[in-house]
Amino acid sequence: MALTVSCSRSLEIAAVVALAVIVLVPQGSWVNQPLEAPFVSPRWTHPFGSDDLGRDMLAMVLQGLRTSLLVGLGTVSLALALGVAVGTIAGLASEIVDDLLMRLADIVQSLPTLLLAILVAAMFGGSVTLLILVLGLTRWPLVARLVRVETRALRSREFVLAAVALGASTTMIVSRHILPHVATIARAATAILFGGALVSEAALAFVGLGDPSATSLGQLAARGFQFVTHAPWMWFAPVSAICGLAFGVALISERLGTAMRVQA
Repeated sequence: MALTVSCSRSLEIAAVVALAVIVLVPQGSWVNQPLEAPFVSPRWTHPFGSDDLGRDMLAMVLQGLRTSLLVGLGTVSLALALGVAVGTIAGLASEIVDDLLMRLADIVQSLPTLLLAILVAAMFGGSVTLLILVLGLTRWPLVARLVRVETRALRSREFVLAAVALGASTTMIVSRHILPHVATIARAATAILFGGALVSEAALAFVGLGDPSATSLGQLAARGFQFVTHAPWMWFAPVSAICGLAFGVALISERLGTAMRVQA
């Protein structure tokens, strides 16, 4: 048991350190400085080898991780903000408002997110900002449903009823008694939202509809797939990075959720 906890904590620390390296370490000069020859196989000096243009794959993957991390965090932030707001209102409002908001959630959830993202990218270009907006505006129903259920359960709890009896305003009740509890529930959706955003970004970039001005893991995977038989590391490195990033965020999200439940 102790060994399992120790391994879990080590993985979480490694995930935090890796994310910090992705964000803080500058690597622009590495990307723009090609090696002497293309298709250099992985070695000690270049762990991920080089691509068809002689660029260091480690630097390219780090640059792509930044873009993917931006898409994931942007999507999660927007979806959580909308989902928590809609779910809280639905949980506290009348049955009519609750039903209207949940029917709106049904409509949004029925939209094919990836096809909608492809359509927007084809019409307006594969901008990272547009992708975040499309994903965030179509993924909030998951959070809203979780928050609504928790809010409806909380509003009949003793501490909430006591606050109402003492004349506390709705804003105070929501900020002090509702949001701290629903935050733990909403946190459970973080890993799902983040992983879905990574897959969507990679899929768009893989079919050539990503942001051409930003290096992403999907672009690297698509380019590497063209040379998968000759230089498999060009494809394996970005795909492994996508899986590792999703796994790291899931670990951090789980730890934060556990800490919040203990404090609650």
